[in-house]
Amino acid sequence: MAGSGGVIVMDESTCLVRALARIAKFYAEESCGQCTPCREGTPWMEGILHRIEHGEASAADVDRLEQIANSIAGNTICALGDAAAMPVQSFLKKFKPEFLRHVEARGCPFGDDAWGKTQESREAVVGEMRV
Repeated sequence: MAGSGGVIVMDESTCLVRALARIAKFYAEESCGQCTPCREGTPWMEGILHRIEHGEASAADVDRLEQIANSIAGNTICALGDAAAMPVQSFLKKFKPEFLRHVEARGCPFGDDAWGKTQESREAVVGEMRV
């Protein structure tokens, strides 16, 4: 079995906290609730991300978010727990300053335009081929 993967392309005008909050919401809703790390951890991560996005969090919450993701990874019955933890771990590893910027600004510094400059579809270019 080769596995699977996914790619999300975002430009510099995208709020990564808001994007991760949406991903975390998906996994919290998809958890079957059979194992404790996933049942308790995914909604907890979703809630912390909501607080970060809306200016209700502290720097300690960012650290707590990382601890929760690390506690979920590798400790669940199925792969959903790992799939929920990995984006949180990756976003914090690569973009932790943006999360802390939200905490310091007491909300999203991008405002309502945090999904990017436009919501219109753009032409995808793969090598020489246009999709």
